[in-house]
Order: sequence, then C-alpha cells, then structure tokens
Amino acid sequence: MKHGKINVRTITLTAMLLSVLVVQEEVLMFIPNVQLTTVLIMVYAAVLPLPLLLVLVSGYVVIDGFIMGTFFSYYTVPMLFSWLLLALVARAIRHRSFWMIVLVAVIHAFIYSWSFIPIRIMEQGIGILWPYLVADVPFELMLAASNLVTVFLFYRPFRDVLEFVEDKEEVIEKNHS
Repeated sequence: MKHGKINVRTITLTAMLLSVLVVQEEVLMFIPNVQLTTVLIMVYAAVLPLPLLLVLVSGYVVIDGFIMGTFFSYYTVPMLFSWLLLALVARAIRHRSFWMIVLVAVIHAFIYSWSFIPIRIMEQGIGILWPYLVADVPFELMLAASNLVTVFLFYRPFRDVLEFVEDKEEVIEKNHS
C-alpha cells in the first residue's frame, strides 16, 4: 500500500479503517465532544498514502453526514474542510516531535468548532456570533481536552499497530510476487 498499489488487501484495509472511524464515533456519541476521530485521522495521516487518506476522510464525512442526517445540509462543507485540513497538517508533521502532534490535535478542536461559525451566521444572522461563541466555549474546551488525552494515550500505540499491519502487508506482497 505504501507504493500506491491498489489491490484487494488495500481496499479491505481501507474499508476496515473507515469502519473503525465511523463506529467509534457512534459508540462514543453519548459523551459530548469525546471521540477518537482526531487521533485516528492523525494516525492514518502518518501511515497511509495520501490518496487513501483523502478517500478515507472524505468517506468518513459522507457516511457521518448520512448517519446524522446532515449530509445535504450546510454542515458537510465545514466538516470536510476541517477533517481534510487535519489530515493534511498531520501528514505534513508526521515526522515531527510527538508534542507537535499533540499541539496540532488540541488546536484542531478549536478550528473544527470555529469552522461552523459561518454556517450559524448564515442560518441565524450575525447577531448570533457572540452568543454562539460564548455558548460553544465549554464544548470547544471539552473537545480540546478529549483530543489532548486521546492523542497522548493512543497516538503511538495506534500508529505502531497500523505500521505493523502495513509492514505485514509488504511482506505478504513480496512473498506473492
């Protein structure tokens, strides 16, 4: 998969990773702004080839939109923007220090939250801006804390597992060549 080869294994792994991304969010939905989406996208960005990463993130946004009933609404654009931005930034810093990765995860919580502001203004007018910002602060802080904790605890183990799977796939491909 690292060499851009698309085969049944690659498609299967991509589908499985997408499933993990979608299912974990549904399972954790009852806890406001607590999710593994950020850490998973950052891990995928560190290990997967860019085309698969973009397909995975876009697929996640589409499936999440259908599940939540927001796909045909204005919310798809900010979601797609913020998750793709995270994926591209995480890919660019994948070889940087672990603390840089943690910092990006925390900052992303605010970028994700703020990306919905233009939609709210379009829906409810400019007068909603300050009340919206003030009301959203606790949720932004919760998401930032969730990102901090989940990236701190799970980024390295998740990345190690995905890199192991990738290495295993390369060995299998060499043996079948």
